[in-house]
Amino acid sequence: MDHLREWKASGVSEELTQLNVVALEGTSPSEYLLYSNSIPRRNDGRVSQGFLQRYAHTDAGGWWCSGIDVLSGEEDIWGCFKPDRPRNNCNKVIKYEHPPQAATGLFALKVPFSLWKNIADSLKIAIAESDIKSQSADLGFWQWLGNHPEVPLCITEGAKKAGALLSAGYPTVALPGINNGYRTPKDDRGKRIGKSHLIPQLAKLATPGRVVYLVFDRDSKPKTIKAVNAAIKKTGYLLEKAGCQVKVVTWKPSLGKGVDDLIVERGREYFTQAYNDALDLATWKAKSWTNLTYSTDIEVNSRYLPELDIPPQTKLIGIKSPKGTGKTKALAKIVAEAIARGQKILVIGHRVQLLKQLCKRFNLQYVTEANSSDASFAGYGLCIDSLHSSSQAKFDPQDWSNSLVIIDEVEQVLWHTLNSSTCKERRVEILKCFKTLMQNVLGDGGQVYIADADLSDIALDYLISLSGMEIQPYIVENIWQGDRDVFWQVYNYEGKSPKKLVSNLTNHLQQGGKPFVCLSAQKLTSKWSTQTLEAYLKQKFPQKKILRIDSESLADPSHPAYGCIAKLEEVLWQYDAIIASPSIETGISIDLKDHFTSVWAIAQGIQAENAVRQTLSRLRQNVPRHLWCAAYSFNKIGNGSTSIPGLLSSNQRFTQLNIRLLQQSDFTYLDDLDTGFQAESLLCWAKMAVRFNAGAINYRNSILAGLKAEGHEIVDAAKVKFERSKVKTDNCLVAAITEISTQNYQAECSAIANSPSLNDKQYQTLKKRLIKSIAERRKLRKHELKERYHLPITPELVSLDDEGWYQKIRLHYFLTVGRPYLADRDTKMARKLIEQGNGSLFLPDFNNSQLGAIVGTLELMGIPILLQDISRELRNTDPELQSLAAIAHTNRSEIKTILNLGIAKNYSPITIVSRLLNKIGCKIKCMRYESVAKKRVRVYQIVTPEDKRERVFTHWLNIDRQRPGNSLFWSGDLDRSSQSILSPVASNYLQLSLDL
Repeated sequence: MDHLREWKASGVSEELTQLNVVALEGTSPSEYLLYSNSIPRRNDGRVSQGFLQRYAHTDAGGWWCSGIDVLSGEEDIWGCFKPDRPRNNCNKVIKYEHPPQAATGLFALKVPFSLWKNIADSLKIAIAESDIKSQSADLGFWQWLGNHPEVPLCITEGAKKAGALLSAGYPTVALPGINNGYRTPKDDRGKRIGKSHLIPQLAKLATPGRVVYLVFDRDSKPKTIKAVNAAIKKTGYLLEKAGCQVKVVTWKPSLGKGVDDLIVERGREYFTQAYNDALDLATWKAKSWTNLTYSTDIEVNSRYLPELDIPPQTKLIGIKSPKGTGKTKALAKIVAEAIARGQKILVIGHRVQLLKQLCKRFNLQYVTEANSSDASFAGYGLCIDSLHSSSQAKFDPQDWSNSLVIIDEVEQVLWHTLNSSTCKERRVEILKCFKTLMQNVLGDGGQVYIADADLSDIALDYLISLSGMEIQPYIVENIWQGDRDVFWQVYNYEGKSPKKLVSNLTNHLQQGGKPFVCLSAQKLTSKWSTQTLEAYLKQKFPQKKILRIDSESLADPSHPAYGCIAKLEEVLWQYDAIIASPSIETGISIDLKDHFTSVWAIAQGIQAENAVRQTLSRLRQNVPRHLWCAAYSFNKIGNGSTSIPGLLSSNQRFTQLNIRLLQQSDFTYLDDLDTGFQAESLLCWAKMAVRFNAGAINYRNSILAGLKAEGHEIVDAAKVKFERSKVKTDNCLVAAITEISTQNYQAECSAIANSPSLNDKQYQTLKKRLIKSIAERRKLRKHELKERYHLPITPELVSLDDEGWYQKIRLHYFLTVGRPYLADRDTKMARKLIEQGNGSLFLPDFNNSQLGAIVGTLELMGIPILLQDISRELRNTDPELQSLAAIAHTNRSEIKTILNLGIAKNYSPITIVSRLLNKIGCKIKCMRYESVAKKRVRVYQIVTPEDKRERVFTHWLNIDRQRPGNSLFWSGDLDRSSQSILSPVASNYLQLSLDL
């Protein structure tokens, strides 16, 4: 009865074990295992001798486990056998044997009726007599569960783990392996020939609406972690596709590898806590991309990082340590040692003000102050935007061999490099320089130090791939979880807007509190921006000293915040409230004690989820945090995919389409074009983009999960009764905020419109200045608007431009009167990128620069035809609109990639037309109702835009006509008035939009 002891040691009840496990020896194991008709047999039907010989080791005995076939409700013939003397296959011990030549199944163990009843009672679900089979109640549990989708289900790997969870009161099935929950059809050569699908047994239990918990092992081996994560993503995706809500249960690997280990060694309460803290699949995906699986060389558990003794022969050193644990101080010592031995230091960041502060702590100069010809030159710091020969730094990576390179907050620096708009024009050259720098430093005796509280495999893999060498990074990890002094109490505000948070913030100020407020927006166009909230609070509390810190105030010599980063704490203590933008989300440590009484944050979905957590940690003192986050983020990268292959393949197909369109215009730069430029950079972009997209899906949950993982306590603000002041804010707050936002924004639009005009020379001179006053910024904006539209600059035009009017009417122009000049426009944009990249393209930038595919798709959907006759009446019942909707639904993913437009499965034809027209700033309106076959049908028409776009089009058209070398891209431009809405201009390349 060794199997009873073994299963008991895994936390399985003896009653459940006896129902499902039996000891076997002699020929019995072969009889249980070798039942498949596909097994080679002799003429008399007996299994061939060779096959029997392969399983001869099972004669020594072992235990067999099988349960219920959930498809039939009968006992399952499929199961597993654990031999006492396992065989060895290619130096790998085979611990468990499953029936060969038979499809793997599911361990749905027989559940004792007493346990079944306990589970039902705890869930308050009655067990009907019809659910209890007459021959044995133990066989009826899975039928009962199938009839009750409200009962949650756990899925684990291995029969014993299922037994442990069932014994603990959690309905659980087990897979024989992490990838055995689904099947992928393949042909005889192993080539995939169809889509993956759940195995039938699991599909039977994956009832729409059921919550499914994935409870796989927590391993510490990097290779195993990646394999388990991949299996969770695939299985979870298919379960969600079946209509289930998927959650992932995790725990610290040190608490136990398998869930049975966790329960036995730590008790049921540990699993209960992990179960209650399970992350939804999207949030888990986002968090999984922050994993660091490289082996740790120095592990410390300290409030502050100690002095690091790094072996001199190491090349790439990664430091992962929680926020506020002295990473910068530890790096400062390393820099000092490098200076002492005469080694040059290069500090790379992504924000000038923060980088200057970092250089000050390292006793280095920022690049604009450094003099490389000085005998005392030790190196400098610079933004990665300047990592090219045309910058003020005139950067040459050849000058930095055998140097010390430091990249603090490396995850955000790399993302800025690969995706920011400020790097776009020179991105290829920046990436080339960065790659050469890594090769020179890591290959010639230098060292690269990278540090981040969220350091992940992504950053390390990328830098190693750039070096072109096999490098084992040296990892320093501080596992310090802190004590109660550093764990915050985070008040979480739900709801569609942050009005309750702002209401409590107002009361907090009224009662004498000194808040540090972090916002994700700074422009007056947002109701919850730094400028709007500053104006609101100053109006509410004119006697309070309030300081706004954002990119504009930091760069305005007339503003009190100007230059404050260099002396931040000296400035902050003078104010009652600070309102800050993401300008100080990273690289800043505010150690001011006993001044601020709270931290407040509004995250509208603009920042990445880890950036929001960084923002909350800028103030180190443990004071209460108040947080409102958008439920999800509208910001998406690429087509919004959370799959690296999905993102890269759509990006590649989009590139092929854009190149095909350029070929049709006889573009001469394509012969030597390098579209495979730096595959390692593109892969890193995709990994980080997928991480961003995954966090955006359940934005609020991702942020809260990250904070909880850091050890902070999340409190539902709605359940806390905050002290109220006499100031009434709840009812009128939104109205007051809106009024202030509107007034201030209108005033700013008027100020821009009334600013003095600049000539071209004055504009170029002013634009080159690093420091500009508000008045100077307004002059620049007015000049740019004038050059863009050639209209009188009015407050209304400024407002239209802020709303994205330019992008919409530019698309409208090239879709209509400017269509003959579209190829020339795209050619010019492509040529500029190619010349700047010396023949190389970074594909995301290239795709974002082209309009041909967007225009072509809108044409294929018949939008130009609709625009030709805006008096036409539109109904959902129109056959042509229904055909348009059918095309849109069939090609939803392609439309998402090209137009960045989501088409839901339930969208009506009119809704689809409305969303397509919105891309060019046009709308449709319901004009009346009519009765058709006793049904009420709405009749719509396109509304003529009441703006001055026609005047702008005339000006743009004149410019395009006067340009030399313009050629008609649309050869034989047809009379579109004679075409059907679904038969736009006959051109082969347009079909490519749907062939993607």
